[in-house]
Amino acid sequence: MPTKPPRRGATTSGNRERNKEANRAAILDAARRCFIEQGYDAITIRDVIRASGLAAGTFYNYFPDKEAVFRALTDVRLAHLEQRIHASRQHAATIEAFFHDAYLGALQEVQADPEFFAMMFRNEAVLRELYSDNIFGLMLRSLKDDLREAVARGVFAAIDVELLTAISFGAGYELCRLMAEQPRHEPEIVARYVTRLFLDGMPGVAGLAPAAARSAQTPMIRIGSRKLRGAAR
Repeated sequence: MPTKPPRRGATTSGNRERNKEANRAAILDAARRCFIEQGYDAITIRDVIRASGLAAGTFYNYFPDKEAVFRALTDVRLAHLEQRIHASRQHAATIEAFFHDAYLGALQEVQADPEFFAMMFRNEAVLRELYSDNIFGLMLRSLKDDLREAVARGVFAAIDVELLTAISFGAGYELCRLMAEQPRHEPEIVARYVTRLFLDGMPGVAGLAPAAARSAQTPMIRIGSRKLRGAAR
């Protein structure tokens, strides 16, 4: 039995939706290229329109201004990054997994699109203004909450959450910046290295005693089955 052709109205509606999606994607792609090449402050809406190949009226059908385009580019990416890191910490059963998996997820996201994240780092002032924070500061509260939750479920012993958040966040921030600038680094190797350094210290460096001697010399903050050097609370 022959298949009935789709109704004319349905076909027209479907084409219209595909055109709308294609136009929006073209605008975002053009804006992304402009922001990467010249930076947020140097770009005007006219630059984005010209790069997209669309009419000015078409642009304003989708975005009211340059800020809206920039937010559309960054919102989804930052939300995805935060969700991935948050999920890895939520599922971590050990201290090592808590740090390693979060670092690895963040580094892999940056390595997958280093140009985009390099753009975000170069436009930190804009991000700070738009989001009232810096590029990864949006995830700072999430990290604190995850640490508190990990303490509650026994992954960590009682710890100074503020101190530990600052240490681990600072390392992650700078490693992501490095990965954006030098994506040749292997995320797994970097994540493993920083995790071991973070948990065990750096034996063999001038001024640092081997681990066995260190534990006898300096009070430590115990974190579950691990210890961090410092004044215990």
